[in-house]
Amino acid sequence: MTTESTTPRTPDASRAEAAIDVQDLHKYFGDNEVLKGIDFHVANGQVVCVIGPSGSGKSTLLRCVNMLETPTSGRIFVEGEEITHPDADVDKLRARIGIVFQSFNLFPHMNVLRNLTIAQEKVAGRKKAEAVEIARANLDKVGLAEKETAYPAHLSGGQQQRVAIARALSMQPDLMLFDEPTSALDPELVGDVLAVMKDLASEGMTMMVVTHEMGFAREVGDNLVFMDGGVIVEEGDPRTVLGDPQHERTQAFLSKVL
Repeated sequence: MTTESTTPRTPDASRAEAAIDVQDLHKYFGDNEVLKGIDFHVANGQVVCVIGPSGSGKSTLLRCVNMLETPTSGRIFVEGEEITHPDADVDKLRARIGIVFQSFNLFPHMNVLRNLTIAQEKVAGRKKAEAVEIARANLDKVGLAEKETAYPAHLSGGQQQRVAIARALSMQPDLMLFDEPTSALDPELVGDVLAVMKDLASEGMTMMVVTHEMGFAREVGDNLVFMDGGVIVEEGDPRTVLGDPQHERTQAFLSKVL
C-alpha cells in the first residue's frame, strides 16, 4: 500500500526474501507526479497482477522495477539487492529480469531463431551452439518449435508475442515482467499467449503482470494490485478483490471491465 514515510529502509523480515521489494517509490515527469509513494513486494514464485485505468502509473511502476525508468525517489530491491542504489550494477541486476512489452520488438530482418540467440551471444557471452540449444528449448516451451526459420512478418501477432516471451526466457531470468502483453493482439490470439504465461506460473516463475485480462488475474494471480492516480488503492487475493472490492474506486473500475 502507499506510505507517507520517506525514510529508506532495508527489507523487513517478512520481505527480506522477496524477489521484488518496492519502497516508497515516487516518479515525476516534469511537474506531473505519476507514482506517489508506491510500497509493495512480490514474493519468490508469486504471480502479482497489476490492474487499473490508463494513466494510473502501472506501466511506469513496471519500468521502474528494472530501471528502464529512473525513480525520482524511493528504493527498489531485486532479490535483496538494491537496483536503485547509486553504486548498483544495474546491467547485472537487470540480467535477472526478463521483460515482455505489448509491442513485440522483434528484429524484422532476423529469423525467429536468430532473434532468440543474438542477445545470448552478445550480452550473455554464450557460444552459438549453447545459445541455439537454449533457444530451441524455449521455442518448444511456447509451442513454436516449427517456426525457428520464419521471419516476424510471417507470424501472427500472437505468435510474435510468444517468440518475444521465448526470447526473454532464453536469457534465463529469475523473474519476468509483463507489460500488457495481450493488449495489442486480436481477441482470438490472446488465449495462446495467456496459456504460455499460465504454464510459466505453474512452473514457479516469479511474475509481475500489468494486465487487463481479469480472468487470468483471477485464475493465475496470487496477489492483485489495483492502481489509480499513482497510488495503490486496493490489493489482496484476486478472487476477493475482483469478487468483493472494498474501495469505491475499485468498484467503479471493475464495474466497467467485468
